[in-house]
Amino acid sequence: MAAIDNHFAKALVEVTFELNQYERVDRDLNQFNQLLQNNQELNAFYKNPVILVSQKKSSTSQILSKLGFSKISSNFLFILVDRNRIDRLNVILEAFRQGVRERLGVLWVNVTTSIDIDGDTQNHLMAALSKFSGKEVQLQFNTDPQILGGVIARVGDTIYDGSVRQQLQLIKDQLSS
Repeated sequence: MAAIDNHFAKALVEVTFELNQYERVDRDLNQFNQLLQNNQELNAFYKNPVILVSQKKSSTSQILSKLGFSKISSNFLFILVDRNRIDRLNVILEAFRQGVRERLGVLWVNVTTSIDIDGDTQNHLMAALSKFSGKEVQLQFNTDPQILGGVIARVGDTIYDGSVRQQLQLIKDQLSS
């Protein structure tokens, strides 16, 4: 992620917390991001360097008025259009969400298992990670049969790999050295 994307996201986090609008802005930006991802023509329109920024802002204004976005969301999208960063909305939105979670003291953990796990196991894992970190934890679950078994938990940039695949790799490394 580019440093400028983080800069935009951090500024937006500050403003939305000041005005207690972070949930509304998240919904608005997510809706606009989905619109961009699902509409190739609109995406191409914003990426086209031949189209003037004033035309892009005018079109954006029409879209936003129909969707009823908040003033903060609208102003933020206009800034991205002005700076030719609208194509980075997906990345900026994720950085914004990370900033919101940090401000709220919530730890986001991406959990990968070889198979889908039931609700009780998910709750047990959530409780264990919450106790370990001392923070409220939100989990996102993925499955990857290639890990064979066990759990891989990613917390920010830190990966805790308790997968069977990793354990087998460690045994292989020990045997070959």
